[in-house]
Amino acid sequence: MKQSPLFSNIQTGEVVYDDVDRASYKGITLKTCFLLLIAVIVAAFTAFALPKILFNNLTTFMVTLVISSIVGFISVIVGRFSERRAKYASVIYSICEGLFLGSLSAICEAVIPGVVTTAIFSTVVLFAIMLILFGTGVIKVGNRFRTVCFGLIIGAIALTLLSTILYFVIGSYEYLGIMIVVEIFLLFYGVITLGLNFAEANSVVERGASKNAEWSVSLGLIVSVIYIYIEVLRLLVLLVARNNNN
Repeated sequence: MKQSPLFSNIQTGEVVYDDVDRASYKGITLKTCFLLLIAVIVAAFTAFALPKILFNNLTTFMVTLVISSIVGFISVIVGRFSERRAKYASVIYSICEGLFLGSLSAICEAVIPGVVTTAIFSTVVLFAIMLILFGTGVIKVGNRFRTVCFGLIIGAIALTLLSTILYFVIGSYEYLGIMIVVEIFLLFYGVITLGLNFAEANSVVERGASKNAEWSVSLGLIVSVIYIYIEVLRLLVLLVARNNNN
């Protein structure tokens, strides 16, 4: 849908007349919901149908997950750096991530019934809280906020490596307390990055970017939401494991 020919850039105060399709909050919201719907549908198919199709062929199943993860990662890079290719990269990412999410959710649900529903609800609540805080101005994304986020990225990478070492090398049950603290930090990092996503959406609309920019912003939002869901799911699994071992 085209914007009005009268366009006012909020940052510069410039008012111009044109027929360019510009980015809007509605467009970003619709595209984000569309990408999320794709991921959910593929995840549901993966969780319920794919294991039966690939029954007794675990190698093919694992190869499919590895390839989808690699393709998904590449799609994010392409979609975030190229507005023209963002539309296609975003759809590819949603499909690939759906494969991974479906497998992870199915495994966790089989071990801990109800954990997926709790993780989905928690993700929605965290997203809503950040949106309210950003929309009301409680959280303002400035240079200091971005510096904090950069520091959190470094910390998240370091703690992810630590968590991996504890799980695969030392042993998960012996250091569950440390791993829970690590997951809480990683989850906090994911929630904070939503502030950057909201600020990016705001900037894209205010500077009158093209409609193609909506796909890039929506991709960033989807990446953050899926990351938060995964971290919530992992945290819940660790908490249940700790309770079972007490």
